[in-house]
Amino acid sequence: MGFFGSMTKLATKAVKEAVEEAVAPPPAASRDTPPSASGQTFAQQSEKAIPGVIRMFSGCQDAQTSADVFDTSVFQLPAECGPGGAGGACTNAMLKTLLRDEANPPTWVELLEGMRHILKEKKFTQLPQLSSSRQLQLNEPFSVVGGGGGKKRALLIGINYVGQQGELRGCHNDVLSMKQYIEKHGYSSDADSMKVLMDDGQHEMPTMANIISAFGWLTHGIEAGDSLFFHYSGHGGSVKDTNNDEADGKDETLIPVDYQEKGQLSDDVILANLVLEVPRDATLTAVIDACHSGTVLDLPYTLVADSSTMESVASGQTTALPENGEFNFAQLLKVGQLLFTMHQQGASKQEIAVAAFTELNKAGALKGLSGSFASLFNN
Repeated sequence: MGFFGSMTKLATKAVKEAVEEAVAPPPAASRDTPPSASGQTFAQQSEKAIPGVIRMFSGCQDAQTSADVFDTSVFQLPAECGPGGAGGACTNAMLKTLLRDEANPPTWVELLEGMRHILKEKKFTQLPQLSSSRQLQLNEPFSVVGGGGGKKRALLIGINYVGQQGELRGCHNDVLSMKQYIEKHGYSSDADSMKVLMDDGQHEMPTMANIISAFGWLTHGIEAGDSLFFHYSGHGGSVKDTNNDEADGKDETLIPVDYQEKGQLSDDVILANLVLEVPRDATLTAVIDACHSGTVLDLPYTLVADSSTMESVASGQTTALPENGEFNFAQLLKVGQLLFTMHQQGASKQEIAVAAFTELNKAGALKGLSGSFASLFNN
């Protein structure tokens, strides 16, 4: 399904869910998190907004760059781990941590801390970040596979921008190294289970259209209990936010090989074509080795591996991924009631969508919603 098809589907889904929420009885509140004005906890609202279980490691915060390393031998990876040579600092710091003791995988926070320590030791200033659609318990063991035991599918994208300004050297190597790792941990390399996009003349080119199409391939037919893996190594960027859904005024982006003609792949498009296409209780694990990639999947829980945060984790004060305070769902019940009333009065879907956008924007709730959800009401 193309981008505009996804937008249409999202619009229909958004209106339908808002109407359903307006007439549904308020759920019981959790003791852990105070309920919002809608009667739902942050966790309940997050699960409603993003049904799938999404976990992402990014190589840096939104305002930072992620290094392309000329010689990854400085990471002292095992000889059997990929081709060596150039590579991304994030990918190689992650693999170094994971391969220390494969019989005893690190916890989520041990992996994050290990990456942070290696990057700092190698004089890289970027801070890795862990984000999720659920309140992940930090001391649970890391795995590239979810807990459902279903089918597994992987998408790996490496872009060196061969012959273009800003050419990179290590992104193809990152993909090959990560491919070797996930093949040892449950993923098959057959054509039905793994897709690789690289600008190396041997694989499908990572163009804008091919990347969006590959997102559709990755999620097509996926069900609860299935596991997905997505690795991207290439340029990342940021562009001006045009729909007022970003607190920093910028949309984070991935940059396809044909960006000079087709532009950048914004987090709004990624959310519509990848994140929201993962069905309930299916799992997507993502590793994004790119600049400005901290929130490129727009997830509601996040932890940056800075000194104060890691001290809080070490002391036991922080045991789960903290809520992203920029998410705000407080006005959804009120808006849902408005939509239901309009629906009863025979308003068109377009009229309902415009009304929803207007009310959410007035309430400031768009800051807490996905860019796609906000932007579809603009169309």
